[in-house]
Amino acid sequence: MSELPRYTTPWFFAAQAVCVPPVRLLMRMRQSGRENLRGDGALLVACNHICEIDPPAVGVAALPSKLFYMAKAELFEIPVIGRLLPHVGTYPVRRGEADRTSFRISRGILERGDALLVFPEGTRSADGRLRAAQPGAGALALAEGVRVVPTAIWGSRRPFGPIRIVFGEPIDLTGTDGDSRSVRARRAADAIMAEIAALLPRVGGPAQPPPTIDA
Repeated sequence: MSELPRYTTPWFFAAQAVCVPPVRLLMRMRQSGRENLRGDGALLVACNHICEIDPPAVGVAALPSKLFYMAKAELFEIPVIGRLLPHVGTYPVRRGEADRTSFRISRGILERGDALLVFPEGTRSADGRLRAAQPGAGALALAEGVRVVPTAIWGSRRPFGPIRIVFGEPIDLTGTDGDSRSVRARRAADAIMAEIAALLPRVGGPAQPPPTIDA
């Protein structure tokens, strides 16, 4: 896709009608810390990933804020659905490879001053244990003017929840200086995962030492 994704008003309300009732009622979602999403300028919401429904669940928890996020590229090949997704804040990512196009779109969303949801681990965790982050998440976090809000989710793999989501306080990444951009990105990614690890027990997840890229 050549254009940045957007939210088209009719489809935004249609997406809410489809997603909000099952997530809030059937999955019994409860969220806290939504006030940490408020503010002007670009926002990076970084969350752990345990289930395919995590993106819409976090999106519902963030309302009325509008989060943009990636979805697997295969969904965009489905007739009708593939044409609809870019109108509800979603853009494709090719899994299992370094997708420069999706990274460029992610950066463009932040440069536009919008809110971007990322899962720094890059894939779902089968056992719920945190994995090391991808350096790309750290690179996005270090972009000028971006506020980074660590987020934890738990319970989304259970058929009827309850899903618990907490948005943490924005992270201070001033201590991630390094000799090169890649070093700074790795340190920022590790700092994000450390904050997510600290939040996870608050939503019912396991206490665990934060993973690091070098581990």
